[in-house]
Amino acid sequence: MGKIAYARPYHIEACVVSLSQALYAQQYGADRIEICARLETGGVTPNINLVSELCSTLTIPVRVMIRETDSGFEADEFILEKMIHSIDEFKKIPIDGFVIGVMKNNRVDQEAMKQIIKHSFPVPITFHKALDESSQLIEDVLWINEFRLIDTVLTSGGAIKAGDGAEKILAMKSIFEGEIMAGGKIMLQELKSLHERFGLKWYHGRSIVGDLGE
Repeated sequence: MGKIAYARPYHIEACVVSLSQALYAQQYGADRIEICARLETGGVTPNINLVSELCSTLTIPVRVMIRETDSGFEADEFILEKMIHSIDEFKKIPIDGFVIGVMKNNRVDQEAMKQIIKHSFPVPITFHKALDESSQLIEDVLWINEFRLIDTVLTSGGAIKAGDGAEKILAMKSIFEGEIMAGGKIMLQELKSLHERFGLKWYHGRSIVGDLGE
């Protein structure tokens, strides 16, 4: 299935849960895919066979959610071990990167993330919207800056809709040395106006290229 060409000054990442959704997103302009499972819970680690099929079928990059619980973004020793095991397995597939975020008491869990970064290397990481739960957002972004492997931060600026989180999104953009990617109920028809406000290189969404279906 060919991709419809779009001339635009930004890139789109589509969040999907199936091969059919990924193919649709690719055809209608997505530049990258995030694959996860159980999106209604915020997303968890997908099936490795599905990810392998995506990587062999698509012509655009695939990033993989690594989250081994659907009850928040904290990771005890057991959950962290499961995350690391998943990372080690997915590194055997030609993925573009991981989508990960571990929090503890409303701050980035630095010790857990250091272990994740160690095992993920050299595969890059998007720190996902768990960061929006931070009680010290700027300090946590500055800490993330220390690790070049985390090349992207996905955020809604703490709002349900990215358009309502402009103040925090722009603050993060001003200090993060990688890419800030706005996400949060972004619809195709509002991309142009959001880009005029944010001036980011990446935007993320479930319906960002239209209705993906099942």
